[in-house]
Amino acid sequence: MSKTAFEVGEVVSGFAVNRIVALPDLQATLYRLRHDRTGAELIHFENDDDNNLFSVAFRTTPKDSTGVAHILEHTVLCGSEKYPVKDPFFSMLERSLNTFMNAFTSNDWTMYPFSTQNKKDFYNLMDVYLDAVFFPRLEYKSFEQEGWRLEFSVPSDPKSELVYKGVVYNEMKGAMSDPNSLMSRRVQKALYPTTTYHYNSGGEPEDIPNLTWEKLKEFHARYYHPSNSRFFTYGGLPLERHLKIIDESVLSRFEAVHPDTSVNDEIRFAEPKREEFTYPFDPSASEEQLSKKSMVSVAWLTCNIRNDFEAFTMNVLSSLLLGNPGAPLYKALMDSGIGSALAPGTGYSHDNLDTYFSAGLQGVDPVDVDDIEKLILSTLTRVAEEGFTKERIEAVIHQVEFSNKEVVGDNFPYALNILFRIFGGWLHGGDPAKPLLINENLERLRREIDGGAYFEKKIREYMLDNNHRVTVLLRPDREKASRDAARERERLERLKELLSGEEREAIMRNTHSIAKGRGPKDDISCLPTLELSDIPVEERKVSFESGEVEGVPVQWYDQPTNGISYFNAIVSTASVPDELKPYIPLFCAVLTKIGAAGYDYAEMAERIEAHTGGINAGANVWESLVNLDLYGEVVEFSAKALARKHKALFEVLGDIFKSPDFRDLKRLHTLIGQIKTSMENSIPASGHSYARGLAARHLTPAARLRESWAGIHQLLLVKKIAACNEEGLKEVAERLEKIASHLLNKRLIRACVVAEARHFDSMCDAMGPFFSSISTIDVNPREPEVLACSGEAEGWGMNLPVSYVARVFRTVSYCHGDSPKLQVLAKLLRARYLHREIREKGGAYGGFAAYSSAEGLFSFLSYRDPNLERTLKVYSDSIEWVSKCDFSDEDLKEAILAVFGDIDRPLSPSGKGNREFVANLRGLTKEMRQRRREGILCVSRDDMVEVSEKYLQSNPDKSSVAVISGEERLAEASRRLEDLSLHINKI
Repeated sequence: MSKTAFEVGEVVSGFAVNRIVALPDLQATLYRLRHDRTGAELIHFENDDDNNLFSVAFRTTPKDSTGVAHILEHTVLCGSEKYPVKDPFFSMLERSLNTFMNAFTSNDWTMYPFSTQNKKDFYNLMDVYLDAVFFPRLEYKSFEQEGWRLEFSVPSDPKSELVYKGVVYNEMKGAMSDPNSLMSRRVQKALYPTTTYHYNSGGEPEDIPNLTWEKLKEFHARYYHPSNSRFFTYGGLPLERHLKIIDESVLSRFEAVHPDTSVNDEIRFAEPKREEFTYPFDPSASEEQLSKKSMVSVAWLTCNIRNDFEAFTMNVLSSLLLGNPGAPLYKALMDSGIGSALAPGTGYSHDNLDTYFSAGLQGVDPVDVDDIEKLILSTLTRVAEEGFTKERIEAVIHQVEFSNKEVVGDNFPYALNILFRIFGGWLHGGDPAKPLLINENLERLRREIDGGAYFEKKIREYMLDNNHRVTVLLRPDREKASRDAARERERLERLKELLSGEEREAIMRNTHSIAKGRGPKDDISCLPTLELSDIPVEERKVSFESGEVEGVPVQWYDQPTNGISYFNAIVSTASVPDELKPYIPLFCAVLTKIGAAGYDYAEMAERIEAHTGGINAGANVWESLVNLDLYGEVVEFSAKALARKHKALFEVLGDIFKSPDFRDLKRLHTLIGQIKTSMENSIPASGHSYARGLAARHLTPAARLRESWAGIHQLLLVKKIAACNEEGLKEVAERLEKIASHLLNKRLIRACVVAEARHFDSMCDAMGPFFSSISTIDVNPREPEVLACSGEAEGWGMNLPVSYVARVFRTVSYCHGDSPKLQVLAKLLRARYLHREIREKGGAYGGFAAYSSAEGLFSFLSYRDPNLERTLKVYSDSIEWVSKCDFSDEDLKEAILAVFGDIDRPLSPSGKGNREFVANLRGLTKEMRQRRREGILCVSRDDMVEVSEKYLQSNPDKSSVAVISGEERLAEASRRLEDLSLHINKI
């Protein structure tokens, strides 16, 4: 790492160094700078992480719900002054080794971050991002593509109905039909009647067509100015070079302005309010099906985000009230039996200038509003009178300490975690270092607690005595979708009547232009790129030591975990009888949330909170590396703790393994209801994944098991169990006990520890008694099923305005020579064909090809897609496109780069150890991975044509189709599809 040697007061490339803060707990230093000429602010978080991150963000405060900030976020990435191509963002996804690239629109800010481990790549991407956000072309055709446009339902017939199209329009139609997403937005709408937070920054579908191209450009001119910008850089690359590039490329071209983007304080209510909203529900649903489909939240406006200690206090108070199933408000809500799960957004939200706290339930009826409100207020009153025990407060403080220390980053870069922690306060003029100086806040908190009844006073101040409270009901409405559709049709009919013949012709020409791809193919050679020589040649090595503890094989990984130790154990499920196997995911989901060893579930929850960073279990399936008809099935246990908590961790884990209590039927019923609700809520956001699982289950035995454990069929089982009476639940509890007798067995465990080597002895000392105390029985593994592969086509109906379309092909195992070629083919198809046809032309939020080398499955997927039949045709056409070899050597090179961007994606220290542990158990050696690496680098254009024809074109019987969409749309598509009849089911 290049250490920065700046001093406070120094000016570097026009940036004055205002503050330098040492962060020893995070092994980092924070630099805060301000650009003298423009007022742009920059924070640099310097540490040894080679996954460097850059972000530029703007405070964006819309005054309506047209989605202007969201559509602008998309549109600035559609070509710029220096890079005048239509899609530099998506092109750079393939021309780099980025570990993260995205853009976000929040309630009052828009952010453009990326990260990469390659220095050349970092500055390539920085150049593209800076030019995109400050000097975009903002062409009208990009506005139409990403925002909204008019088309005729029959593109060549001006007498047919007008329809709205556009990527953001379709994205928000999907988002706003999802009650889980809608609830949080409606709470915010009710809680903030006079500020920007009243509006939907993403856009309400009915309001998006009110946005004009001119208003979009005006919004950019005002908000995307350096004087309204905040830069963030992270990692070990030299800050001095960052500053020089930002100043020379952008800031030197601007003068300071005063855009006045500040947010006013919300005007406080004189008395509490109630609001009611609806969401679209299946029009054919019975009254019985409407039962328990509503949500209720009670929310309060609390402190200002600039008051960092009050915000810190509210975070701790929220955890005290709701942090685990034994916490008083959480327990009162779930023990009431009124609802099936906590309402979306329950807890403390510190994203806005005025922060808020909310609590509520979903899976309720509208008549339950009074009871839920009274329950929440009475529980808070009781807690304000009784207070919290010292042990409870210490447990929550332990969690604060743990989360501050833990280096995460398996799904998103750790740098983003840091950025999001500081950004809310920084955006509104607070001290960005304060959220990272946890020890200072903890010391002050302890002093306040010593003064007496501190949290009890805060409950009264921010909740019981606070009139800025709103109770929100969100209920299902069978007629809402038809009303909304009728209003949209009326609006479009009025527009159509006003169209001149010339305007109708213009719409048809525009539709034709979009369908043809808007002119000649872009020359993207102006964009910076990497070469294959920039890819590291060698697979990165992760070292470990092997040993045994009380007869259990253990692998030891020395990683920089910042004082946290991770324990992972894998157990085969092969001995579990077939009739019990569907219940294994349920077993995993409830195991750490029930009572054990004489402790009830609330006491166990408090022990886990007080002594660990979490204990979890999950079911997984591992395909054979050489034969797709063979697989292993496992349960993976994970636990983590601070080094001083090793002994307590394994005492808790030992109680869970030795004597879990599945016989608390009330608790079991509550947990199953929560699982059902969570799975139902996840479908609108992850519909493409569910559709892929449904299609894949017909192609390999492993995929069938995986879908039954994590897909729609697991949801159907959980729904069935949730409807059981007490006798039925007893039977379920017995099944879970039988599973426990098979799996919680010392003989089956293979374990690993990821920690700093100095803590190995302590972990070993704590593990020994744990292993010695748990069951040791002989088990008899069963042979896994062998599945005959057959193509199927099915549709799954749900109340959705968009579709998720999957077609999946069975290919070859990991070790087959064609597997690396298929991995490159997926990237090639996604970047050079599917993105254009499904997103740009079709208006879906996303269109993908994906190849899983571990599963041997090649998938075509679409996300929040207004089309269905057309998308299936695009999948077929894309295969034809590859066969014609209508792509360049440069296209192929970029596809290979994209593959390595995935392969070399950085992991957290714990993630590195666990990935290597699993690879070792599966027999996936470093030499095998190195051969694959070399195979990917050798892929040719002829290889693309060969594997496309061999696995995608010539074997239609080894592919399956699954679509999740509205039932009417599925039925209509099934009638229209000449060669594919969908077998339609209902979720």
